[in-house]
Amino acid sequence: MTPEQFDIFWTSTYPDTIPLAHYFKHDYKDRWFRIHSLPESQRYADTDQEWDILLSRQNKIISDLIGNSTKLFIVTGEYDFDGKFNSPSVLDNELLADFKFTSLKPIDMYKPDSDEFEKGTTYRPFFAEINWTQNKYDKILRSIANDEMRAFFISIDKKCLIAPYDGGMDFVIENETIKDVYKNKYKDWLSLHPEGL
Repeated sequence: MTPEQFDIFWTSTYPDTIPLAHYFKHDYKDRWFRIHSLPESQRYADTDQEWDILLSRQNKIISDLIGNSTKLFIVTGEYDFDGKFNSPSVLDNELLADFKFTSLKPIDMYKPDSDEFEKGTTYRPFFAEINWTQNKYDKILRSIANDEMRAFFISIDKKCLIAPYDGGMDFVIENETIKDVYKNKYKDWLSLHPEGL
């Protein structure tokens, strides 16, 4: 997929948001839901047993949503606060070394979020194609769960965004009906927070 093809896909499929995961829950409330990775909404895993639970939950729901041995895109990126963006240090992470990332156009962060960002702040996303196989990307999921890196996944076939974070996973599903099916299926993993957070 070329950057131009990605842009066409994104703007036609997710016109109300940008490829930054923490905006998804606000921009697609009707199609969004969240699971927590550990019982009782525990945020971080402290023991091997808790890591087994976390990775088991995340792998199970991703494979259930998109299938096994299926194509996904992984998206990551980094901010440029001072206009001196040179080489993408985010891609120096050894967990991403085997992926062939493609750069997308920088996003002017002042436009979608002037309360948070000053003029001139940009965010540059990168994407790479991967083949999802259950447990193949446990090191990446573990790193995200430890808040050591940030990335999300896109299934073009299933029209689904999958955004792990330190505490759980956010999903934007194709439509509200399908979302409700998965919310019910994984109801024991949902937050008790009234807004699902």
